[in-house]
Amino acid sequence: MRSIRPFLTHHLRLPPPPRLPHLLTPHDQKSYSSSPLPPPPLTNPESYLASARQKFVSQPPKIISATLTRSKADQLTLALEDANPAFRQSHGDFEDGDPLPQGYHMVYFEPKISSYQPMADGTDPYHFPGGPFARRMWVGGEVDFEREYMGCMLLGEGGKETKAECREWVESEGVEVKGGKVFVEVGREYFAVTGEEKVKVLTEKRRLVFLRPLEEELARQVERLRLGDKKAVERKKIKVPWRPFFSFSLRPDAQFLSLFSVLTSNTHRIHLDSKYARVEEGYKDVLVHGPLTLVLMLEGLASYLHKSGKEKRRWIKSMSYRNLAPLFKGDEVRVCGALAKSQGGGEGEEWVVWIEDIEGGLAVKGSATVVGRPVIGS
Repeated sequence: MRSIRPFLTHHLRLPPPPRLPHLLTPHDQKSYSSSPLPPPPLTNPESYLASARQKFVSQPPKIISATLTRSKADQLTLALEDANPAFRQSHGDFEDGDPLPQGYHMVYFEPKISSYQPMADGTDPYHFPGGPFARRMWVGGEVDFEREYMGCMLLGEGGKETKAECREWVESEGVEVKGGKVFVEVGREYFAVTGEEKVKVLTEKRRLVFLRPLEEELARQVERLRLGDKKAVERKKIKVPWRPFFSFSLRPDAQFLSLFSVLTSNTHRIHLDSKYARVEEGYKDVLVHGPLTLVLMLEGLASYLHKSGKEKRRWIKSMSYRNLAPLFKGDEVRVCGALAKSQGGGEGEEWVVWIEDIEGGLAVKGSATVVGRPVIGS
């Protein structure tokens, strides 16, 4: 089996995380009053919402250009195969003209770090709705592939690769203030570019949530406990109600997560810095990336379709997903899927796809539509 370790050691160097404007304080030195109060509500939620929406309306869409090189797809494939050899055994080594695997767009269309000044946690301020909600988490999203995707998004090298473009914006009407949190919806459209012609191949929505500083969240929990609410600190395992048709186990380690951060130009410190994840975010260790969960579920379903012999007749038209519980570095996770409904006449199938955490609880829930593979050139 090919290994990603030599590649990580000799070919990639993870850039240092952005410098924080303040010094991190060790967790055991943080002080809280003996009778903490919950964080104050927004004095005027309507005004905050209007301000956030105005910010997103006023900022222009981001245009991100990419060249679909084989080498970058190979890097992600090597990482996935190193985590579990069963992932996408149909890949092999990519050749010029091979279609970009579904989900691999994640490593081509992220803005370069040099194009913006990261926030203290390493994230892009383009999505930031405004203080005091400075802690960002990836809630979920959806992808919808056009029939032209397989015939237009082609890999290559030396001038044979496809030129492509992504247009990104924040949906101003998708901003919500709910339960002391701010939800933000990011829209994306992807195009294959040939000269002056652009062909739309993929539509994506990304959903983010912004939280108050950890000290305020902890104060809220303590106050709820003082009032007798034991659910304030309970995190129950979500039971998985389905029996899987397929499953793939893997253990995302630090090198795997670091490589994915490099490939996606992602400097969010919650995926890179264990101390930061514990002290500033309140987690036991760094987290698996939200977009990586989508890649894993698409890969898992595509690998099953290949193994079952359906890949030549079926492809994934769309997938939506929601992250329900955190996944941590080094913990074993399981990617699973089950057929939910098969439409008559071979029209298509509805699948439920999910990821279980180390305790077997439901961490990510997804649903996918599988349809007849489009005929290239028709």
